[in-house]
Amino acid sequence: MNILVINCGSSSLKFAVFNLHETDAPLWSGLIERIGTHTPVSISWSDQAQKVHFEIPACQHRQAMEWLVDKFDQLGITATLGGVGHRFVHGGETFRQSVLVTPAVLDTLKACLDLAPLHNPANFEGIELTQKVFPHLPQCIVFDTAFHATIPEHAYRYALPEKYYAEHHIRRYGFHGTSHSYIAKKARQILQENDCDGLGMVSLHLGNGCSSCAILDGKSVDTSMGFTPLEGLVMGTRSGDIDPGVCLYLAEKCQMPAQEISDLLNKKSGLLGVSGVSNDMRTLLEKEKEGHGPSALALHVFAYKAAQSVGKMMVALPRLDALVFTGGIGENSPTMRARIVEHLKCFHLFLAPQANHTHGKADDGFIQGPTSLAKVLVIPTQEEWLIAQETLELTGTRY
Repeated sequence: MNILVINCGSSSLKFAVFNLHETDAPLWSGLIERIGTHTPVSISWSDQAQKVHFEIPACQHRQAMEWLVDKFDQLGITATLGGVGHRFVHGGETFRQSVLVTPAVLDTLKACLDLAPLHNPANFEGIELTQKVFPHLPQCIVFDTAFHATIPEHAYRYALPEKYYAEHHIRRYGFHGTSHSYIAKKARQILQENDCDGLGMVSLHLGNGCSSCAILDGKSVDTSMGFTPLEGLVMGTRSGDIDPGVCLYLAEKCQMPAQEISDLLNKKSGLLGVSGVSNDMRTLLEKEKEGHGPSALALHVFAYKAAQSVGKMMVALPRLDALVFTGGIGENSPTMRARIVEHLKCFHLFLAPQANHTHGKADDGFIQGPTSLAKVLVIPTQEEWLIAQETLELTGTRY
């Protein structure tokens, strides 16, 4: 039986089909974009042999899902499906592990929609739509926050009066949990196969969204993102850590309403805000070569804050055995990996330039230099694979 993974965004629908008994790679995968806009919907479709791009007329999520089901029916995929796994960004304190979809679970999920207003409502719609088109299939929900349920209270509590936690559940939750969970499993496997200790590691997920995670014996013990995905590292358009007094100043002195401040910190800051040009790392590296000062500054801020976060995560560990780079930037930018590790010389972390340049592909992902006291690895994340694995474990007895 195959597992279908669905990640429904506000204007997108990402999907992948896995047979975990045969391969870790998806048999089919794709991305439907520009849903709900007035422009044609863009579709990328991949199988193990080819990748194609095409467009269909503008439509909403329901029509996009119906198109996907028709495509599956034409290829004979639908008959092979044994379960569906969904990504859900924020499960709050209620959902601390993956769950099967039931009416009671859906009712409880509705109370979590406001915790991540940009993501949770779209994730919820994806679950409802999939139930309608695949009513016979068991379905599973995997939460981005669940991997961080093992973080101790002294790490997840903010220094606010008790009532704000007790009544409003204001605390650090952490995100990118599916990515960090996959890295925890994969890195430990690689380290053990190479006779290395993998007890304590820091996972550094760098993309348009960025976060770090301290992992001890396979479990999350601290992470950089907090009550929302805004806290922590500098990101593509998000500011990351900022003095809360800045928000008060903007509200009081600049007369900015809450929504405008939110847009500033979430959509107009980070690499985009500092550079004034782009949130794309490749564009900024090119602009830096051209002598564009703001782009160079944005890159320096990004690298420094990422390295600073690694240091913060190390406080939660008895020792650092491995630093793992993942995510679009972490996996593909030797330049940024080198700049980040350059700030970590005080911890005796060093890279091997050639291994870093080739992303460690000839060395099981290892890119550290011979004098580095901890291993440094590049591991491509596979969040969809992890969701499929969780779904298989929860629904496997039903096949």
